[in-house]
Amino acid sequence: MGEGGRDYDVIVIGGGAGGVSAAMRAARLKMKVLLVESGHLGGLCMNRGCVPFTHFMTASGILGDLDLGKEMGIKVEVLSKDFNILMARHKELLGYLGQGVNGMLRKSGVEIIMAKGSLEGKATVAVEGKRVRAKNVILATGARWDERGISSLPKEFIANTDHLLDMNEIPGRVLLLGKSPWGIEIAQFLRRFGSEVALAIPEKSLLSSESRTISSRLSKALKKSGVVIYNRAQATGIKKVRGGLSVSVSSEKGEAALEVDIVISVDRTSSLEGLGLETVGLDSNVPFIRVNEKLETGAEGVYAIGDLTGLPGRHYSHVASSQGIIAAENASGKSLFFNPRTAPRVLFAKPQVACVGLTPKEATEAGYDVVTGTAPLSMNPMGMILSQQEGAVEVVAEKRYGEVLGIHIIGAHASEMAGACSMAIQLEATLNDIDMAVFPHPTLSESIAEAARECLEQIG
Repeated sequence: MGEGGRDYDVIVIGGGAGGVSAAMRAARLKMKVLLVESGHLGGLCMNRGCVPFTHFMTASGILGDLDLGKEMGIKVEVLSKDFNILMARHKELLGYLGQGVNGMLRKSGVEIIMAKGSLEGKATVAVEGKRVRAKNVILATGARWDERGISSLPKEFIANTDHLLDMNEIPGRVLLLGKSPWGIEIAQFLRRFGSEVALAIPEKSLLSSESRTISSRLSKALKKSGVVIYNRAQATGIKKVRGGLSVSVSSEKGEAALEVDIVISVDRTSSLEGLGLETVGLDSNVPFIRVNEKLETGAEGVYAIGDLTGLPGRHYSHVASSQGIIAAENASGKSLFFNPRTAPRVLFAKPQVACVGLTPKEATEAGYDVVTGTAPLSMNPMGMILSQQEGAVEVVAEKRYGEVLGIHIIGAHASEMAGACSMAIQLEATLNDIDMAVFPHPTLSESIAEAARECLEQIG
């Protein structure tokens, strides 16, 4: 690998969901591809984030379904929860996934170097002390845990969520700090497995950037499960006491001293350190890399995707994967665009949350004449069967043409309905399109049409 000429068509720095998708698409387009990863293939999501915690939430959901079972005459006289068995299954699952990713990349003809890569000027990447050249570079290093919100606290008393993936037993009392949606999932999982859980968030409510329909119903469900929520909260001090830790928390409830066994910070931020952005004229002292609709940065031939390109509330591996494909296509000479409105925002709590497109507030601020319709899942036949008391579907549209601007779902299987909602936004579907679509009965998806019909009734 010399300094003369171009050794690769594309170099991808980062082997997470976005980097893997970018590398495989570039290889499929007959380009010579190098993937550089300093940790584990699959990245944060597969190894330390969404996959393991969704696995945990699946177990948590089974425990939550026991209440529904009682309503149906199914009783579990003796309930046993073995966390070690769950952890063993978790490790086995990650092993299979890791082998799969490695195998797919190699089968596609992607060259892999397990080392740290960084930009070193135009069209050049430094890897293992050597300079490698490529026509295009795709940055996909993802996110890292963010300590800025806890900078004034003693670090020796605070863990991040990696701790939960290495523990041998569930802690008795837990305080979760931060605004990441992951905190909601983790809080519910720990609570269902027996922990006393407090969740301290700096915002006014859970998922405050989403529709009020979603935020209020989710808060109600989480409190019902026994999680204590502190809004507009900040931990101001931690000290060791007999039997654990004493944490001073300031919130809209006032001042409180919480005694816990562990404090876990859940926030993360874009992983920009050591990327060499300054060598290509990009600013490394920013919260994330700004890109255009083609995923191009301000540096020629340099693309950025995934968690590097947005605020933490929009860090999703499926977004990174989609952007990786678009970046690779554009690196081959195409001119494709990424539409952030089509990206589902999903929470694997119980009830699940899936939001696509604009909220009513965002649509109004964008200048649309907005109409909204809501269909409670408690009025849906399948919703009644599944006892979906907090569930709902909300459709947001503009009045003149009836174009659907957003669909927001809270309830069982919301994540499985998100793909159809994304397709509706992608295809610029109207309220009439959804009204005339044939949804199977009895399913929760029928409520998407009901919410659209409520919008149509308001338009007249």
